[in-house]
Amino acid sequence: MGRSNLALFDVIKMNKIGILTYHNNKNRGAILQAYCLWHSLKERIENSEVEIIDYRTRTQEIDRIYSLNPRVCLENLFDYTTCTKFLKNNDALTSKKIITNNHQKAIKHLKKENYDLFVVGSDQIWSYRKNKSKRPFPNAYFLDPSLGGLKASYAASANKMKLDSLSKTERKIYKKHISAFDKISVRDEHTENILKDLKISDVDRVPDPTILMDFQQKDLKDVLLSNDISLDEPILAINQLKKDIGKPIVNHFRKKGYQIVAPNRSTLADLNLFGKVDLLEYYHLHKYFDFVITGSLHTSIFSIKHNTPFVTLDYSEKTVIDKVESLLGDFNLLNRHIKTKGKDNSEILTKVESCEKKMDKNQVEKRLKFLRNKGFDYIKELEVLLNEKNV
Repeated sequence: MGRSNLALFDVIKMNKIGILTYHNNKNRGAILQAYCLWHSLKERIENSEVEIIDYRTRTQEIDRIYSLNPRVCLENLFDYTTCTKFLKNNDALTSKKIITNNHQKAIKHLKKENYDLFVVGSDQIWSYRKNKSKRPFPNAYFLDPSLGGLKASYAASANKMKLDSLSKTERKIYKKHISAFDKISVRDEHTENILKDLKISDVDRVPDPTILMDFQQKDLKDVLLSNDISLDEPILAINQLKKDIGKPIVNHFRKKGYQIVAPNRSTLADLNLFGKVDLLEYYHLHKYFDFVITGSLHTSIFSIKHNTPFVTLDYSEKTVIDKVESLLGDFNLLNRHIKTKGKDNSEILTKVESCEKKMDKNQVEKRLKFLRNKGFDYIKELEVLLNEKNV
């Protein structure tokens, strides 16, 4: 290579990109979405160094580990370490740790790191419920107008938050921070409507990051067999299934010959796999299930991606379109979304059974491709913004 070419190579600027999201909690889907966003930005934005910023509020950190039950405390600590190692081993988590409830202290730390682009999301980072939130408001997930560098969101969510639950001052702060973003995308209809009510209209809808990435296949037959799960009998997976509603449903399917497995924890299951599989194995388990009953967004996504029949139960008494309902609307699968409010157990069971049948694989794959391209197009727009900034 000639000297002039070497000189040209030397001046290529590497863009430093920092992601702020819930990258370490008990929710496996949340950790995988953080990993998938990191991977997608790294792969699709040229000349970039991407890292998940190791930021959490102090209340968030305490809640992650602390419990009055010493056994649960030890389990939480072990799980915390497992999740941290997963992200560090994949080079996604490389930044200095910052744990604080002080917003200005967090912003001061972010300023020192000189990021060219901040990306906040995915997850319910913009949800704030007064007197119920475990995080102070504002916090670094809302960034700050004083920050240098470009500010963007990817699939941010306020989930079921209502604007009228905020005081006039809180609403003003909420709008001020988000209005300072250079590029905004959300993952659900409700969050989009909240921003429209705040007169923030330049908003894109993009899919959850776990839709963007395909993982290399993993054979988990030995994992199931070693835990006395037969591959010759049907397997029902349950996740976030409330006991009062779930018990008669589980008993019904057990009588039909199903083995009941919980990828996380459930007292209703024959087998709990929490702590017995790593994060990627958790994802791949969904291809071995014959039916899934869940209240989880990511369990619904993983079922869709493996073309595994599923149904999502919505226990909320609120009338807003939540993140899961919005997702299933995007896939034309609203028949697999059941609102349990006002329904007795027999009515719920009838609706659940109607979802045992397989989905239209061609339709699902078309929607996956369409939504994935929407996410990639948005990331391309972020790359264009960075290039314009560097000119």
